[in-house]
Amino acid sequence: MKRHQYRAKRRTLLTGATGAAALGAAAACGDDGPAGTADDPIELSFEWWGNDDRAEITQQALDLYQEKNEGIKITTNFSDFPEYWQSMTTRMAAQDLPDVFQMDYSRLLQFGGNGMLLPLEDLVDTSDFLDGFLETGYVNDELVAVPIAGNTLAMMYRTDWFEAAGVTIEPGYTWADYQEAMRQVTQNLAEEGKWGGGDFAGQYHFMELWLRQEGGSFYTQDGTALNFDKAQLTEWWSMNEEINADGSVAPIDITTQWEEDGMVLDALGSQILWDNFLPWFAPTIQENGGELALAAPPSKDPNNIGLYLKPSMQFVIGANTEHPEESAKLIEFMLTDPEAVKILGTNRGVPATNVGRENVEIDEIAQQVLDYEASVSQYLTSPPPAPPAATGSIEVKFGEVYEQVLFGELSVADAVDTFFTEAETLLASEQ
Repeated sequence: MKRHQYRAKRRTLLTGATGAAALGAAAACGDDGPAGTADDPIELSFEWWGNDDRAEITQQALDLYQEKNEGIKITTNFSDFPEYWQSMTTRMAAQDLPDVFQMDYSRLLQFGGNGMLLPLEDLVDTSDFLDGFLETGYVNDELVAVPIAGNTLAMMYRTDWFEAAGVTIEPGYTWADYQEAMRQVTQNLAEEGKWGGGDFAGQYHFMELWLRQEGGSFYTQDGTALNFDKAQLTEWWSMNEEINADGSVAPIDITTQWEEDGMVLDALGSQILWDNFLPWFAPTIQENGGELALAAPPSKDPNNIGLYLKPSMQFVIGANTEHPEESAKLIEFMLTDPEAVKILGTNRGVPATNVGRENVEIDEIAQQVLDYEASVSQYLTSPPPAPPAATGSIEVKFGEVYEQVLFGELSVADAVDTFFTEAETLLASEQ
């Protein structure tokens, strides 16, 4: 096993929103299981982002692990995405990360590039992962993350609202076609608090998609600079001026007040999202009397949609862990134990391991995701390199500056200048 220079003595163990997980009293671990006893267990911390549904099934899987390994006690914590990364960034600086935690690909270099993640080669068994899935887990030629599941971007839409408006989504449709589709759906709904979609220009992932469709990228290959100019960002941030002005999309003063997603609130008819969001949204939409479908995102070039398959999320081990082997066994359990796989289902996406795909229950909604990914498989290209460590801050700044445009606080030109200044300062701070 590799030892790591940044491993520090762990000082605290969090108890989270679900509290300390109960210690199981069932069968003890086998000869190859982790050390520890029921009376003197090894304590591991495990954290993730997500909603209450994810928390419930994750806790069930962790309880099962403790039943099978009575020498392990797991404390848990979860929160929503922004709060989770605020906490993790602070704790990274203190070298006080959880033993095992959920990682987002856009933050991988931020944590792995400075030695805060434990190398997993020869520690976690990676033999069962599907081809190509492990590629995104490397930083500086070291495997520091393993994928939980895979996903790609899609346009998710309410088929009932679109059909009622006489709008069809045809393969090869453009960004302008999508804007017009949202306008028609909104007009047909003619109901306060409901729109055909939302303004997509404030999400940097979607601009990255748009740039990839033109053969470009958000960052340079080495991650040291932005790989687009001010004219391109001006075009992107000006794209939705008309549909904002005529009320075709949900206005910013309303969307910023929402405490849940607009589709869950029965307010939005479409969004560009990662396809693994479908299992989150579909049950609620069905309760509201609607149906969801996935289509490829819009593009200027029908032969280049700009898509790539990325890990929906990853598992990592904090370099400060005092229990690397036990942490590794927990990851293996969550990804390859047939019972755990059935409990976790497709909440985080379709599993990235063979045994996961053999044992997960593919319901109608999960099958939609698989069918969608099969329909765009010919357009999938290699994922970009892990983005620079400043990406988390740049992503937040991208959305914040665009919000100022929508609120009328900045012109597009001034917003573009502001973003470039902020992003270049953040990137330079890494050099």
